[in-house]
Amino acid sequence: MKVSIIMCVMNSMPYVMSSVESFKKQQYKNKELIIVHSKSDDNTDDYLNTIYDKNIKIFNFNGSIYKALNFGINKSKGKLVGVLHSDDIFFSSSTLNIIVEEYKKNEPDVIFGNILYSEKNNLLNIKRSWDNTIIKNKYDIPPHTGTFISKKIYKKFLYSTKYSISSDTDFLIRIFSRKIKYKYINSYICIMRMGGISSNYISLIQKMDEDLRIYKRHQLTFFDYFKKVILKTSQFFFLNQNIKNNYHKYLNDISKIKFLDFKNKKNINGKIISALNLAFITYNYKFKLRTHNYIFWPDGIFTTYLTNTKKIPGRKFFTLFINKINKKKIKFNKIYILGNLPLISSTWLKNNLNQNFIHINLPYGNINYINKKFKKINFIEKSLIILTLPTPKQELIANMILRKKPSSTIICIGGSINILSGYEKKTPSILYKLNLEWLWRLKFDSKRRFFRLFESAILYIKLKISGQNNIF
Repeated sequence: MKVSIIMCVMNSMPYVMSSVESFKKQQYKNKELIIVHSKSDDNTDDYLNTIYDKNIKIFNFNGSIYKALNFGINKSKGKLVGVLHSDDIFFSSSTLNIIVEEYKKNEPDVIFGNILYSEKNNLLNIKRSWDNTIIKNKYDIPPHTGTFISKKIYKKFLYSTKYSISSDTDFLIRIFSRKIKYKYINSYICIMRMGGISSNYISLIQKMDEDLRIYKRHQLTFFDYFKKVILKTSQFFFLNQNIKNNYHKYLNDISKIKFLDFKNKKNINGKIISALNLAFITYNYKFKLRTHNYIFWPDGIFTTYLTNTKKIPGRKFFTLFINKINKKKIKFNKIYILGNLPLISSTWLKNNLNQNFIHINLPYGNINYINKKFKKINFIEKSLIILTLPTPKQELIANMILRKKPSSTIICIGGSINILSGYEKKTPSILYKLNLEWLWRLKFDSKRRFFRLFESAILYIKLKISGQNNIF
């Protein structure tokens, strides 16, 4: 018996990686994942292009989430259909086995189980749970993600497109208002990530409005809605679920940042290596820089604060990296330097790097202008490309290059070579120890750096308010 899973995807990086992986890890073989991808601007499409799995089908569809769900259901071939959101995971690798075994006993119209809700960036930190053995009232509907519905029911009922947030509530109330067979399983079905509370105020108001309209449509009262809210509030208490097994740890780590470890020999082909600092964190919020191909080195006080990792200045990281190249522990077919490198910095690099490199100046201007200038450069595969531009320009260009040459290794080193060469004076040790290196560097290229610092501060405030800093 085939089981279909529908996943709607739009701007879903990085969490969609662990969601897809939780489907791949399912031991049940007769399965399919229907990914309905709406146009994204956060490199989600780059990740989806790396998926090669006979059980996963990807469709491009631009429309609301409920139109996308209806589209995915129509494309599905399974007798039983479930929904997995792009930031949630199946609770265990045997989840689909459990569902199918119970379904085969008497083939109910709907089958559902328990749900856990986790912190957004930590699947191991459970915040609340849902479990309910009996549907006593119309509003006692199970969570959308933990519910599997037979295809024959979906043929009769589709999601209403009148609602932008709560159509699943309307859909499930309509189903449970009919005489249907349902089966409750006392097992956890999935873990759902919770969003930041502050980022959802507008959505919460809109959801409440839609919920109340749906309740009124189904002859339910405000008192019924209030009881539902109280029931949900009680789910934050009496949590005994402790998940520490390898399955959960593995899925939890997939979407987290990865630091380059010089002690372990890892294949860095097809990777972008960049500093994780305030500039990257905030411009990632603005431009959605990060992809699944990023490896970082920890740089700056914000990295120390957010990841509890000791910071490594770019100049120290780059020195370690070229030492690995000189000792032939890391090998590349060619090395390219992209950026405006002063003669003193170019000379320093020739004296300290045993391998020849090709220096290509990039013009000043916006990203599109620069891209037009270097897009005809014929980079050799499995090469090292070093970008000496400021953030976020170098990361945006790195993403463009990697799409064209996916086996390249790209380092976004910024102005570190200029510091190593003496073109730009090193920060006095006292300022470095006090984490005031940023203040010293304002002496050089002051206007641009001051503007970037000011913009980064504004962006970080927005990021903090929205709760999206937890992604790092």
